[in-house]
Amino acid sequence: MKFWSIELELLGLFKDYVFAIVLALILAYVAYQQMVINRDKLRLDLYNKRFDVYTATLKFYQELIADGISSGTHKSFIEQKEASKFLFSQDLSIYQLLDELHEKSFKVKAYKENRELKHYPELYVELEKESNDVVMWSGNAIKDLSKKLEPYLNM
Repeated sequence: MKFWSIELELLGLFKDYVFAIVLALILAYVAYQQMVINRDKLRLDLYNKRFDVYTATLKFYQELIADGISSGTHKSFIEQKEASKFLFSQDLSIYQLLDELHEKSFKVKAYKENRELKHYPELYVELEKESNDVVMWSGNAIKDLSKKLEPYLNM
């Protein structure tokens, strides 16, 4: 009788240890899944922020070559351009390209906002030539930007 009670007591302890081990394994699995989900969420958030830089740049370029850049688009582009320093810290040429696009855009803006200068043909022709040069350069810059962003936006 004593033998059976010791055996049942050991069986009860064994059952408690097995339950604790199984529970620990389940909790470890849940923690691992949370880590994977959080890592993927971080990657997705970073991807979205990087893609926002690209879309803001495209919108800026489209408005630049159309009727002119709205203040909202201009503000958004500046914000995304500055954010690119941190989002693409391994490749500062992306920020430099965006900064150059921003600087050169003022030549196009000056041309589009000063159409009344047609009365001064020399100045108007010079502004028009500079504007056209910037528009041509901008098209190539957008293609270059796409290539530079490709490693960051291809998941």
